[in-house]
Amino acid sequence: MKQTLVRLLSLSPGLLIVADVVDPLGRLLVRAPVTLDEHLKNLLLARGVQEVFIEDRRTLDRVESDEAIRGELLSLDKRLSRFQAEGPELGLKTTIREVVERFYLEKR
Repeated sequence: MKQTLVRLLSLSPGLLIVADVVDPLGRLLVRAPVTLDEHLKNLLLARGVQEVFIEDRRTLDRVESDEAIRGELLSLDKRLSRFQAEGPELGLKTTIREVVERFYLEKR
């Protein structure tokens, strides 16, 4: 399981906090694991907590299908095509495309 530090304000109730939560002075407020609810969120915010660790489900060991990868790369190509690239900018677009494609292929 990979943990990701996220802004507390951006979280919805029901998410699992996977690391102990301390206030800005280092005092333990909540022992993990604990499910976030509105009351807990408001309490943590009132105590000065701005970020908490949650489980990053995007990085679980899963393999992207060829179809999903093609869809992501097609979407990227569409976004990149909106940039009027000439000279050095064209090289940047090419580099971005290559890096993203390599990322997906290395995940396999």
